[in-house]
Amino acid sequence: MHPILFKIGSFELASYGLMTALGYAAACAYLFPRLKKVQLDKDTFWNLIFIAFMGALLGAKLLFIILNWNQLGATFTEKLATIIHDFRYGFVFFGGMIVSVASLIYYMKRKHLPILKTSDFLIVGLPLGHALGRVGCFLAGCCYGRPTTLPWGVRFTDPHALVAPELHGIALHPTQLYESVANLLLFFLLHKLYNKPHKDGMILLLYVACYSLLRFVIEFFRGDYRGGFLGGLSPSQCIAICIAGIAFSTWIYITKKGPSHD
Repeated sequence: MHPILFKIGSFELASYGLMTALGYAAACAYLFPRLKKVQLDKDTFWNLIFIAFMGALLGAKLLFIILNWNQLGATFTEKLATIIHDFRYGFVFFGGMIVSVASLIYYMKRKHLPILKTSDFLIVGLPLGHALGRVGCFLAGCCYGRPTTLPWGVRFTDPHALVAPELHGIALHPTQLYESVANLLLFFLLHKLYNKPHKDGMILLLYVACYSLLRFVIEFFRGDYRGGFLGGLSPSQCIAICIAGIAFSTWIYITKKGPSHD
């Protein structure tokens, strides 16, 4: 793999950062021509994108730090040094999603925007951007899978790859690509359903339910440190179960109430 695409002097272009940027660009390119569907002006749209980006970045990093605190170093100084040195890597998607959603809801309330209708619109672009972001994970070697004997197992040999040293050269599940493909399929599903009559909030809930399910399953194939929670489940799996339960309950509520959106 290629964690660093090229280096000029002290400047390094990390594949993870590039693919994440391309992911956001792809999501924006998809959503921008469709602003009239929700009567969003350009300034408000870009404010929403900025809030989503910052919320995702800070939330994902914060949850990673919380979950991996004991692995970051022996002392507080060592932990802080590790966080600063490796800031480009180490993010937990659910942390970013929670902080981003909370920040967006606050902003939409301040702007008196229809929260569910606007969220349905924005969420369609998320799995498209996420699919590209996971390719960045694959190139960097983070979020790697468990050893496997399956023919599509991937061997990481680049010394800069974030795969654990003892797993270099060993065939691993390409869990990053599993999730990338799943997100791409989810994007096409949401795109198709969004353009059909639906009740406000249903597209958002469908995304939350589907992503929580796919993430819960893919976690079983992950080989990086996941933390130990109830029944041996990872923190992300526990969060996925909780979020899926909330989505299902809300789905039932919205199904019984609210007008359809064309």
